[in-house]
Amino acid sequence: MGVRGRISTMDIAASNNKQAPTLRESLRMFPWWIIPLILMGLWAVYLVLTNQDFTNIWNQLRNGIAMTLGVSFIAYAFSSVLGLLIGLVRASPPTKTSGFGRVLAYNVATFYVETLRGLPILVVILVIAFALVPEFVNFLNTLGFQVRVRDISYEWRAIIALTLTYAAFLSEVFRAGIVSISKGQIEAAKSLGMTYFQIMRWVVLPQAVRRVLPPLGNDLIAMIKDSSLVAILGVQDIAQLAKITASNTFKYLETYLLAATIYLSMTVIGSLFVRWLEQRFRTD
Repeated sequence: MGVRGRISTMDIAASNNKQAPTLRESLRMFPWWIIPLILMGLWAVYLVLTNQDFTNIWNQLRNGIAMTLGVSFIAYAFSSVLGLLIGLVRASPPTKTSGFGRVLAYNVATFYVETLRGLPILVVILVIAFALVPEFVNFLNTLGFQVRVRDISYEWRAIIALTLTYAAFLSEVFRAGIVSISKGQIEAAKSLGMTYFQIMRWVVLPQAVRRVLPPLGNDLIAMIKDSSLVAILGVQDIAQLAKITASNTFKYLETYLLAATIYLSMTVIGSLFVRWLEQRFRTD
């Protein structure tokens, strides 16, 4: 028997040893935690369809879903770009022979990350919405631009605040992914004459982004939850509409239970998608 025949026989034997999981094993691995969540969702749908109070509340809250998702996705997109740039800077700490520009960039990026990660998101939202944006508008007016504070909507102020905050967190995710790539690959790319940007574009970032996709997904879920804080600015998201509806109807229990169910539905769907990504990349 040739080498190819022996290898084929070994492959067949190995495949036979990989038996399908038994029923008991499948039951043990089944995500039982999702069943009560599904039942809660079905119960909420039933109440909306059969109870007039819940129907009226749903008609009010559903208008905030688009605002919640819109603010979250736009802020996440901006924070991903900014976080990637900061992560690239922080992934290359200065050495004894580094120039002044590299040392300055690294320390500025580190100061930004440590500051924004150490502040509550609610405080950042308030500072940007009511302090920094008006001051920035005044600065533009001194330069000759005709801008009013009201021209910058509270929705965009909330997006700016979430972007700046989450860029600090996402930068650490990107930095961890970049430094996880072995230095041997980078040295090999340098020996081929590739520049720093070519190495990052073709060697480091494709692998790093693939490795950090699951934690990036978790941060998107956290962004959706933290977007409820923008209700303090009067942004018409789910949380703000729930507050208005409960105040007008005095149906506090029904309103906030339904609002919680909506948030939970969005985050659970996102969590399941992240789990699917993790399993897919683990098998690949």
